[in-house]
Amino acid sequence: MIEVIYDGEFPNACSGMLTIIVDGELIYQNMLCCESTGSVSFDENWSELVLIGELVWKDADQFSKKIQRAVKKVLSQVEVCCGGCV
Repeated sequence: MIEVIYDGEFPNACSGMLTIIVDGELIYQNMLCCESTGSVSFDENWSELVLIGELVWKDADQFSKKIQRAVKKVLSQVEVCCGGCV
């Protein structure tokens, strides 16, 4: 059984702690391990234009596809930031 916990939330979703427990054993726990694919820019009137992206786990390639899918499922539930500070 894979249990994934992520405590980051909007407006600072990228700064959360990601915890992964497999069959009752802690296999990963790290803060600041995710980033947003969103972006922010400004129009000609200096109004901000925010493109909301998704939250991506930076260490995913070190783990099996099964664990990656479990993490992605949890991270997809997090309201992410724009990817930059305005």
